[in-house]
Amino acid sequence: MSGRVLLVEDEFLIAMDVRRQLEGAGYAVVGPVASADQALDLLGAGPVDAAVLDMNLRGSTSLPVAERLAAAGTPFLFLSGNDANRALAAFADRTVITKPIDFAGLLGALETLIAG
Repeated sequence: MSGRVLLVEDEFLIAMDVRRQLEGAGYAVVGPVASADQALDLLGAGPVDAAVLDMNLRGSTSLPVAERLAAAGTPFLFLSGNDANRALAAFADRTVITKPIDFAGLLGALETLIAG
């Protein structure tokens, strides 16, 4: 696959692992960034084809990013270290990949999202 994928993840080692997996699968990774504000800045600089969003970002959430992506019609999925049932209520229908990450599952879900 190919495409520009925004990566929002506040845990450095996880962010590097996800970035490596995405790049290995042929995606151009935008980021990673560790906050919603940083992600919104990147989205303001140019569009992405999809996004991988950590739900919880050091006491905050990725909700503002999810809202911006949804408004633009850009597909995204969530990463969560918590129970998948704790998805942000407004986006309960979105794919949630739990940590530890099954990278084959993540890449398959992302490919499905981008293919539409």
